Amino acid sequence: MAQKRMFNLKITDSDKFLDLPLSSQALYFHLNMHADDDGFVDSTKKIKRMIGASDGDLRLLMEQGFILPFESGVIVIKDWKIHNYIPKDRYQKTIYTTEFSRLSVAENKSYTECIQNVDNMYTQNRIDKIKEDKISLDKQSVDEKNNSASNQLKEISDYYQQEIGVLSPNQLEQLSDYLTEDTFEAEVIKRAIDKAANSAKRSFGYVNGILRGWRQNGIRTIVQVEEEQRQFESKKQTGMTDKEREDLKQPDEFYGF
Repeated sequence: MAQKRMFNLKITDSDKFLDLPLSSQALYFHLNMHADDDGFVDSTKKIKRMIGASDGDLRLLMEQGFILPFESGVIVIKDWKIHNYIPKDRYQKTIYTTEFSRLSVAENKSYTECIQNVDNMYTQNRIDKIKEDKISLDKQSVDEKNNSASNQLKEISDYYQQEIGVLSPNQLEQLSDYLTEDTFEAEVIKRAIDKAANSAKRSFGYVNGILRGWRQNGIRTIVQVEEEQRQFESKKQTGMTDKEREDLKQPDEFYGF
């Protein structure tokens, strides 16, 4: 591939070209400089990143007919043969023979448009961009979740040591598992600490026993904890839970009598 490239003022000095944003013009010049001897470029993403151009700049060049896109991601400079004449002894044929075979040269030496629709290539570019953004957002979401869990664990650790005493590394790890793997709300773990602190058994074993019981009963939120406590108080006063009292209110025919 030659190291020198030329530009024809018929193209770059036209109102159509000069009306483009400077960023789009710069992208066009750089695409030309990186093209092979038939005007094909396969590194548009790298060139965009290198000069700080956007997808919009690339799309504008497509829409205005300065470059022609292919579904493979390769583009060709439409007016390449107007810009450049490469002697036969220096010419190296493009490796993109499939794409080249879909082009013909007009009387003014410009390539005719390829079959590939501009929107198809732009859509693929957008899909790639969306995938990249999603990966970035997923990573950000994971980082935020990890930071939140870390902050909550520190809060629980401080609360435990304030109410009961020092936590060993193994005990802290168990509380972390309740928080992250069993998806307990932090307030639920603190409520278990409260129960232990207000009893005669101020120990980690007692806290752990409470949490294991709640886990077994499917209790993960503070709302569920309070509902269980309400049911417990109700049964202590009447000897029956709300459900048992409701069953007694059912008419005889409900039971098939």
